[in-house]
Amino acid sequence: MMNNQGNKEKKEQMKKLNIAVFAVLCVVFIVVVGAIVFKSYGDELIVKYSSSSALRKSADSPKSVINIKEKQYLLWIHEIKENKEQYLERKIKIEGMYAVNTIEDETHHHVYRIGPGCCSHHGAMSGFEFISDNGEYPKENEWIEVIGTLKEVEYKGEKVLTLQNSQVTVKQERGLEAVKH
Repeated sequence: MMNNQGNKEKKEQMKKLNIAVFAVLCVVFIVVVGAIVFKSYGDELIVKYSSSSALRKSADSPKSVINIKEKQYLLWIHEIKENKEQYLERKIKIEGMYAVNTIEDETHHHVYRIGPGCCSHHGAMSGFEFISDNGEYPKENEWIEVIGTLKEVEYKGEKVLTLQNSQVTVKQERGLEAVKH
């Protein structure tokens, strides 16, 4: 009888041990797979899921210039356009390509980069219209740095964000033309 009881206890202990080992192996598997996924997609995941409040914290001081850089370019453009009230009258520094277009005899000047378009194809212009402080503008497609004050103006019944009183500098070194963050 004791022998039977002892065997049952050993079997029960082995069953518990097997469950514990299985649970540990599952955790290890999840950690390893998570590390591989994070290594492969980590930068994109961090940028994609970082909150706009983190961007706002980096621009908390109303006197500081908001410096839109390559790594968070699209996040900044989206943040500013979605929460424009918090950024109006602020100085913004941005680099990108220069484009000019004319609509019904009105000339519009843009600093932009190419962001993702439909179906992961590049093609969407992302940036700001700007007005130079001295009335001089670069050549089409030159790489420029623009520092200007964010204003909201009305154009044909619609409100448009522009960088006004902008200092425009042509840069020799180009950054990334196509951005994904």
